[in-house]
Amino acid sequence: MPALDFIVQPRIAPEVSLAVDNHFLHVVGRPSRTRIGVLRVYDFVGDVLSLGRYHLAPAGVDAADGCALHRRHSGGRVIPFGDGFVALTLVLPHRSALFSENPMTLSPSQVMNRYVRGILEACKLANVPAFYPGRDFVTVDRRILALVSFEVDRDGALLFEAIIANRRDFSVLPELLDQVDRSGVIKAEMLTPDSTTCLAEVLGTSLTTEEVAELLRRGFESQFHLAIEPHTLTTLEQQAIEVTAAHELHDDRWLRQRHVRADLDRHAFTRVQLGLFEAYFSLEQSRFIKDIVLAGDFIANSTAIERLEHDLRLCPVEWRAIDAAASEIFAQPENFILGIGPLRTIAETITKAMAS
Repeated sequence: MPALDFIVQPRIAPEVSLAVDNHFLHVVGRPSRTRIGVLRVYDFVGDVLSLGRYHLAPAGVDAADGCALHRRHSGGRVIPFGDGFVALTLVLPHRSALFSENPMTLSPSQVMNRYVRGILEACKLANVPAFYPGRDFVTVDRRILALVSFEVDRDGALLFEAIIANRRDFSVLPELLDQVDRSGVIKAEMLTPDSTTCLAEVLGTSLTTEEVAELLRRGFESQFHLAIEPHTLTTLEQQAIEVTAAHELHDDRWLRQRHVRADLDRHAFTRVQLGLFEAYFSLEQSRFIKDIVLAGDFIANSTAIERLEHDLRLCPVEWRAIDAAASEIFAQPENFILGIGPLRTIAETITKAMAS
């Protein structure tokens, strides 16, 4: 029976949490590991606004103002996090690891559909009638309970992520946005109390993070026929995580990797399945892309987005040329971009900026 390490980390610091996932993404496929992957459940202290990997971060945010900014490893929407929410990450050697030895067995569009079943099973154990209608939300009676997303790194390792509304629901999003983004850099769909819910509301009682973690452990264990066993970080693991947190994911290095830039004076957006797809770029000789940043609510493997932004530099701002560059990258089975509809959306959005 395949086995996973199980880690529960209430009240963990955001940069340390990111570093834990970063560490296991790097080591999960090593032959020396006796377990196939890691299931981790955690939460943060205070009010937190969680950005997807590809959102622009607004400037001048001070956590002392009441809300902190956090950027996930995976893409997707902007959502609330912190007090009242519980997060889950599942790290595996590749995107199909619980189903096949072949990484390409699951297509990118199947990944969330398959791994969300562990969450649905956990809800079933608690008599919560959760449903996955597709895309990136888990719902109860059509009201949003959780968000799911995923990343596949350059070595093919999978990070499946979820944020679950435990004692508060996602309708606090407008309040948190007002605190951290008065200039309106972050564009997000407003969620209302009527369209959201939480475990406490559905169950009529509050669960601790540890209790939610135990439900998730049992849910994934039952759904995927796994042995999920508690794991205490070793001294070497803690040292590696601390170094990563201090040098790679601290001092805004991670959070500010995408931010508003005055030199990118062309901008256009398209409304897509998950929200918005945006392009910010500048021109060389009035007809070539000098530099470009893609932003918004899409889910993609970061390696593909890095390559696309690189390959579009000095590309003519013409639909055919841009679409050809994107098509070449996303024709490769390891690459994906979800939540924007047809792939031509990329070229259509960029060229739209030339008409404005």
